[in-house]
Amino acid sequence: MSNFDYQKIPPGYYDLIFKKNKGAQSEWHHRKFEFVENKIKKTENHLDIACGPGTFIGNYLINTKKKIGIDIARDQILYANQKYKSKNCLFLNFDGKKIPFKDKTFNTISLIELIEHLPIKKIEIILKEARRCLKDNGKIIITTPNYFSFWPLIEFIINKFSKVSYEDQHITKFNIYNIKNLAFRSDMKIEEIGTFNYFSPFLAIFSKKLSTFFSKIKFFDIKLGLLIYLVLKKNQKR
Repeated sequence: MSNFDYQKIPPGYYDLIFKKNKGAQSEWHHRKFEFVENKIKKTENHLDIACGPGTFIGNYLINTKKKIGIDIARDQILYANQKYKSKNCLFLNFDGKKIPFKDKTFNTISLIELIEHLPIKKIEIILKEARRCLKDNGKIIITTPNYFSFWPLIEFIINKFSKVSYEDQHITKFNIYNIKNLAFRSDMKIEEIGTFNYFSPFLAIFSKKLSTFFSKIKFFDIKLGLLIYLVLKKNQKR
């Protein structure tokens, strides 16, 4: 497992980037969260695993009855509760192993750009725990960088020039083919798989409106989007 200390990331770092509402990095997060929200659609109870500073459920899934985010980074959880805690939105610290909820609690669960930070054994543990906490016919939505795209080049540039490098963070690399193994490892069914976030976030360097326009264009399924999405369904009653 990576020795990277996630407690060192400044509290709210990615939330502040999101709130800039300009530039490619901010647009990347906006496009990503909007995409995940559209895949979730309506849900009563949602869990966001590795929620960081709470940006996703703090700004999206507005009509959800209960939204909970969990993360190993205590300072991020403190920030999230200060910024986004409400009667239907709460953030909790957890140990990265046991999800602190009863069986069949949530209708939907999201893991947004988490699994690339974990070794396969740890991913298996998290997915099995997520499945346990998922209601029958519930869904898990996963996103992760696509290493069969131009992402490795972008990551190389980020590692050289960004304040936060992924060099010691991204330890398990997925593509549209090997990510399918997660369904077998979690004993769930693949409901949907594909890629998204092509070049539109980078157009925000010139114009946010231009970025938004191109993000709505549906490309042929050439599997070269910079992010992979995987929707797993729990369709076995136990």
